[in-house]
Amino acid sequence: MKKDTREYIMIAVLIFLAIISRVITTNLQLWNFNAIGASALFGGMMIRNKRLAYLLPILTLFLSDLFLQMFTNVQALYGVYIGQLFFVYGAFLLITWIATRIKKADALTILVASIGTGVLFFLITNLGTFVTTNLYPHTLSGLVACYAAGIPFYKQGDLFSSFALNGILGNIFFSAVLFGAWELIRQISFHPKKQLA
Repeated sequence: MKKDTREYIMIAVLIFLAIISRVITTNLQLWNFNAIGASALFGGMMIRNKRLAYLLPILTLFLSDLFLQMFTNVQALYGVYIGQLFFVYGAFLLITWIATRIKKADALTILVASIGTGVLFFLITNLGTFVTTNLYPHTLSGLVACYAAGIPFYKQGDLFSSFALNGILGNIFFSAVLFGAWELIRQISFHPKKQLA
């Protein structure tokens, strides 16, 4: 199989699996616990064609937003929240860019990157809420209130009650799945490589 073909197949599979994970976890009300951040990390670190690496999380987010909007009761960010989309999509592009700068794909690096980019996503998207809506006064205290409202709080011991914490947990879980699966595939492949060829 040609190198480019393998890469296209891998990206298509990742997009499909990330969409399925987002649709399932959203319908289970595990808000923000999905594979999109992990796919941005994986794509930036492992896909050689960086244009495709950036396409992976953006296409996944766009297609899953469309699916949620058209076929479920969950309303994605289109319509009233169009301004926030720039922050959401921009955050995933930034995560992909950060991942392209990571040289070592060991377990500790992936764990730290998963946590760090989960926090970064929280900071950027909450800034987007502050800038593009009138939910909070456009003052320093309003910005602090916006971030405070999104800080992880546990409700009756429910681990998945926090939108912000779910993003970090989702990054960790799905990064472990993606990178673990890739390492397994790489080890059993006839052409083992550290990056997609």
